Amino acid sequence: MSQKNLFVSNLGWQHSDFNKIIKLIKKNNITGIDIAPIQLNNRWNNIEKKLQKFQKKIKYLNLKVNALQGIFYKTDFNLFQSDKLQKKKISRHMKKILKISRMFDCKKIIIGSSYFRKVNNVSEEKADLIFINFFKNFKPLLKKKKIYLCFETIPKNYGENYLYDIKKLIYLIKKIKSPWCKVNFDSSLFHFRKFDKNIFLKNKKYIKNIQISEKNFNYLIKPSKSNMYFSKLINNDKKNKDISLEIIAKTTNLRKISLSLNNFRKIFN
Repeated sequence: MSQKNLFVSNLGWQHSDFNKIIKLIKKNNITGIDIAPIQLNNRWNNIEKKLQKFQKKIKYLNLKVNALQGIFYKTDFNLFQSDKLQKKKISRHMKKILKISRMFDCKKIIIGSSYFRKVNNVSEEKADLIFINFFKNFKPLLKKKKIYLCFETIPKNYGENYLYDIKKLIYLIKKIKSPWCKVNFDSSLFHFRKFDKNIFLKNKKYIKNIQISEKNFNYLIKPSKSNMYFSKLINNDKKNKDISLEIIAKTTNLRKISLSLNNFRKIFN
């Protein structure tokens, strides 16, 4: 069994309760966290100042930041409905995210967001071309900064209407032609279909990050059968060592978070 680095997303608690969460993280030997920046400040304007204070705290606590996520949350950006000016704004936002990633010495940025890539009246062929050309522009910067963009497929049940099939995502990544563009593999892929380990195995070389989530991002109190099957597969995988638990909650429930982290540690490692 390959030893794993375990992380938990900060979407699972209110930022004001972080000091309480630290104790649970340390108690369960969790390596660090995934950060959704907006969870720390509630708005993107001048977010860097707040993040600098948090970065110092993270460093003092000796916690590692595995990935940034939720990078388009609380924005009105849509890649396929944007004119040239909007695309420039999206590019500036992406560059801000890259700077934040460097601030936390974080090597991965997760790109999901159904709204950001919601296809309305744009054909799939045109959407593919827009997607490929837009992210091709970041190839030199990703190489220079040594940061991975980890694209995520999202089930249709969560409102996704473009990237819900991993085969489609792999096709786009191949077209971008950058070793710094990879897959964020979320176990939500198994929530609404029969568990198929080949979905993971056939695409292993493109996977850079793994997230574990229960259906509707609930607490990991009674792990689903699919997550239990997936854990056996992951625990025997020597390549992918970073695994994140993604819980999304509007309020902080310390008891449920504690149970979830305890189960997370038991299931993985």
